[in-house]
Amino acid sequence: MSTANTPQPQDISSCYNQVSSTYNDNKYTKAAHKLFWVVYEELTWKAVEKVLPPAGTSWRVLDAGGGGGKFSARFAEAGHNVTVLDISAGMLDSARAYLGSKGLLERCSFIEGTVADLPFKDSEFDLVFSEGDPVSYCLDQYPKAMSELVRVVKPGGPVIMGVDNRHEHFMFELKHGKKAEALKLLLTGRGKCPYGLPVHLFTIQELQDGVKAAGADLEEIFGKPVMYFEMLEAMQAERGPDFDVWAARDEIIAMQEKLAHEGYALQGQHFQVMARRKK
Repeated sequence: MSTANTPQPQDISSCYNQVSSTYNDNKYTKAAHKLFWVVYEELTWKAVEKVLPPAGTSWRVLDAGGGGGKFSARFAEAGHNVTVLDISAGMLDSARAYLGSKGLLERCSFIEGTVADLPFKDSEFDLVFSEGDPVSYCLDQYPKAMSELVRVVKPGGPVIMGVDNRHEHFMFELKHGKKAEALKLLLTGRGKCPYGLPVHLFTIQELQDGVKAAGADLEEIFGKPVMYFEMLEAMQAERGPDFDVWAARDEIIAMQEKLAHEGYALQGQHFQVMARRKK
């Protein structure tokens, strides 16, 4: 396989080291865009909550590609012990600072590494979580990354992955007049992250096949958020020019939670994969 257009670990690490100090900030000023990421995080976490054990039971959780520690904090606040793995030392520093500000460091440990070659024993974790597209960064190595994430969870344990959706990236380029680029993206599955690094854009079939080959049972693939801006446009038309997106955020989150699990996965900016390692 040619590595000419393949991001090397040091490239990804360097990029995220540069943005680590502001990674957790919601940089958007427009309410609709700011709320988009609130919805994204809520859809992600609501699905996670459904597979967590009852309160009082502490699991060992791997947050693979844990970024700034936002989801690690949620796991730790729920009483779980979290290993935060990231390819970027800067991001791990950011996660330490964030978790420390919440008084959660006693429940967390930090390891520099990659999802395609995890430095853990087989069946070491009760739950494996990989959000923020680390599997997409693996490009043609994504089957190995999936297998690694499944390998380190206990038999029957949940494996949760967030990845990029090829269909929505294709539609985005098409809507913005980049038709030739859109076709290339559709045929190759290669796109770019917001920082300009190449990522693999997934089809549902690739996810189904990848999960099966990794030794897990697929429970659900859903989109997040789904038809978000289109939904807001429809709400604006119905309710008039005084419609306040931010004031309606609880309603919008509830609507998105409902739509996300009603078969609109292809209309989601990202896919969330819910799977379990075979027993």
